[in-house]
Amino acid sequence: MPRNGEAPSRGAPAQKTKIFISYSRQDMAFADRLEAALIEREFEPLLDRTEIYAFEDWWRRIQALIGQADTVIFVLSPQSVASPVCAKEVAFAASLNKRFAPVVLRRVEDKQVPEALSRLNFIFFDDEMRFADNLDRLCEALSTDIEWIRKHTEYGEAARRWAAGGRPGGLLLRSPVLEEAERWIASRPHSAPTATEQTQTFIAESRRGMTNRRNILTGSLAAGLIIALALAGLAYWQRGVAIEQQRIAQQQRQRAEATLAAATETANSLVFDLAQRFRNTMGIPADLVKDILGRARALQEQLTRSGEVSPELRRSAAAALDETVNSLLTIGDTAGARSAAEQARQTFADLAGSEPANTDWQRQLSMSLNKVGSVQVAQGDLVGALASFREGLAIIDRLAKSDPGNAGWQRDVSASYQRIGDVQAAQGDLAGALASHRNSFAIIDRQAKSDPDNVDWQRDLSMCHGKIADDLSAQGDLAQGLANWQSAHAILRHLVETNYNNAAWQRELSVSSDKIGDLQAAQNDLGGALASYREGLAIIDRLAKSDPRNAAWQRDLSVSDNKIGDIQAAQGDLPGALASFQDGLAIADRLVKSDPDNADWQRDLSVSYSKIGTVQAVQADLAGALASFRQSLAIRDRLAKSDPSNAGWQRDLALGYGKLALAYIQSNDRDAALAALGQGKAIMDRLIKLSPDNAGWKSLLAWLEEQIAGLTR
Repeated sequence: MPRNGEAPSRGAPAQKTKIFISYSRQDMAFADRLEAALIEREFEPLLDRTEIYAFEDWWRRIQALIGQADTVIFVLSPQSVASPVCAKEVAFAASLNKRFAPVVLRRVEDKQVPEALSRLNFIFFDDEMRFADNLDRLCEALSTDIEWIRKHTEYGEAARRWAAGGRPGGLLLRSPVLEEAERWIASRPHSAPTATEQTQTFIAESRRGMTNRRNILTGSLAAGLIIALALAGLAYWQRGVAIEQQRIAQQQRQRAEATLAAATETANSLVFDLAQRFRNTMGIPADLVKDILGRARALQEQLTRSGEVSPELRRSAAAALDETVNSLLTIGDTAGARSAAEQARQTFADLAGSEPANTDWQRQLSMSLNKVGSVQVAQGDLVGALASFREGLAIIDRLAKSDPGNAGWQRDVSASYQRIGDVQAAQGDLAGALASHRNSFAIIDRQAKSDPDNVDWQRDLSMCHGKIADDLSAQGDLAQGLANWQSAHAILRHLVETNYNNAAWQRELSVSSDKIGDLQAAQNDLGGALASYREGLAIIDRLAKSDPRNAAWQRDLSVSDNKIGDIQAAQGDLPGALASFQDGLAIADRLVKSDPDNADWQRDLSVSYSKIGTVQAVQADLAGALASFRQSLAIRDRLAKSDPSNAGWQRDLALGYGKLALAYIQSNDRDAALAALGQGKAIMDRLIKLSPDNAGWKSLLAWLEEQIAGLTR
């Protein structure tokens, strides 16, 4: 437990209490000693040590330090109570309702003590021999109600930024942070300072803004569906009359067709807008997303089948389906995503074939092929995915070469190379993956440098850094891999700061934290890895709590539990590791039961069983370990047989045999252990022939051979 008196919450990164020390320059020796003592107790003191050569700059710096502080320590002495600077610091801290902790270095008359401090209990440091005892009392006071105090600092700073920026709506709190703030303000401990009027106004305006946005969203969804249904009904009636009564004038027929076209376009736009809006908005349940998208798509298809539809309407219908694919993948509905992707691809193929010179339709076909490939990846069909991505690249590459100045087409080419590299990496072709990802990076790096404010290109750049980092790490270059992931993380953190409510960026930031943790762990920096993993878990935990039905976020939560469990096991905390792994297993098991066709979730479940088995083996629970390893191996065997080209699954299967062999060795079953090791080695021999430079594979093969040699001596 940290010495500042608090235990970090589950999954949260270690956070130090920030303390601003206000003191007279003549008392600097004491301030230095107090600072060192607080640092040793794991607090974070904030002191200003610069010369006052530019007062305005200096005072802004002091304001910033006080604003960040959870508590303000005032060192009482005759010199500090007479100092105009110290008085100014106290007044500013009091205006923010900061908690004060006055400490007495040398006694002063009561009337000389600043009013904001006079009613508080003092801690006396005027006896040199009792410094340690007094420090204990101070630390206990600083740690009292610290979680509430930290929120006081956090929301107070957010309110100040909001007010300083002209009270823009974009800086207001959103769900679920808003609900946390409302609970915080209602749970103030008796001894804690009240929230400032500015903070209270900030939270109240946030609630008002959230209510208004929710009303607008609900109203717009309802209005969109009502308009589409009304137009559809009118279209059916008018067209039915036109067909049924052949005597109706051609003008009426055209009017009916125009109404039908308007209804169809409304339905297409509705599906597109809903899919896009739902995907990047936190707090909307996944079941509701699927239901509304399903109803809107049904209306769209009904209108499309009702009569002749123009090429432009067919294009908008297919574009809406493509947008739906992203949202369905985000919530884990791979079957629905595959259906929508194939339907959109066929529509664009027909349109592009009917008019080869139409570059818009050619580009849409390329993008639609990428959507199909993305779903194939999610379902584990890497061969099919690679074919889809390459077909899409061939189309967009021709377009980009015909007009090198078209930035949109250049970005599409970059994205296609990135997708191809991802599949090559999954198949074990590390050299091919690195080449593809570097092709992607070269394009997007030029784009990002040409327009640093373009958030789409910045996000793409972060992804390129991450992909290259993974390739380098797989080849054994861990230091450069870590540097690339840290570059990606810095870009993503900046993006999240510009738009905190973008759920996709939040998730990517969490993933980058995990990736950094992986490389830190691989280089034996266990403390750094645990901090990185907990940072990632804190982010994804907020997302998962905002929508427990969002399968992708739940999966991320399971993966984070496993990563934290790995570090706990490495640090010797076996009970903690087992608990973390079991938390991850429970989530993975629920996900697999909700969609048995999702290969990634099946693999996650196998990994959780394997990790639990490893801890059970170390704890000498051999029966439990054998059962866990067998369950893991059964899943890996099914996956490997479903797609023999998936090198990652083959490697997983080989590792699964190795894990099972270790449990047999502990159980003194030599023959069973040798059989399992032999099967694992045979798999790795085949993989090494495909990619002789894969450092991870060579390491696993060497380990298997070492185990076999040990049993056959």
